[in-house]
Amino acid sequence: MLQSMQANSSLSTLRSPRLQGKPVLIGLRSALTHQAPSHGAAPLAPRGRERVVMARAMTEGEEGPSASVVETPTAPSSTSSPSNTSGSTPSSSSGSSASETYPGEEIFYEGPGSNAELLISLLLLPTLFYAPLSIASIGRRLWITFKFTNKRLTVTNTSPLFSRTIEVPYSKIKEIRAGPRGFGLWGDMVVFLRDGSRLELTGLEKYREIADHINRCIYTL
Repeated sequence: MLQSMQANSSLSTLRSPRLQGKPVLIGLRSALTHQAPSHGAAPLAPRGRERVVMARAMTEGEEGPSASVVETPTAPSSTSSPSNTSGSTPSSSSGSSASETYPGEEIFYEGPGSNAELLISLLLLPTLFYAPLSIASIGRRLWITFKFTNKRLTVTNTSPLFSRTIEVPYSKIKEIRAGPRGFGLWGDMVVFLRDGSRLELTGLEKYREIADHINRCIYTL
């Protein structure tokens, strides 16, 4: 009897024109449904620069609780590395210091490679076996120049692909080794430096005189 009276009272409340169109929370239903949390869940611990906030809300008058809302605010990224504005870019240096001067310097020999090597290379060029060596010899004759003074040796390469100049003071040379080529018409030389590196000179005319000159300069410096 009491339950029927409460049901009639609820129906009369719903039919009231003052409450039409407004969400009404029935006491019986609110007692049976799960209570919604009064406050949103505590935010999780920050992960990186993102903050995740979970908020659960119950909407009155709907069938059930609404879906969880995940807010992921995007923080401004500050991981960009600062640009180098100091302008301290290492300058590329060639193998020589052209600005260095040697007082009292005298030229002992200056010129290209051996003419005898070039002549023999041209004669053997039609053969397929000697063709690569002939092309290399022609390139050395056209683009490489040797210069020997009483202070240093200089090798200048004016090739479009390998343009550079190498200067080695005699004080940095440990020893040299020379050998004949082409029945002694020209020769090759290997210069061993004190830092462990070496420099190869190919197709030298007067290689014996040049080797003796370098040895004298090494021991007199």
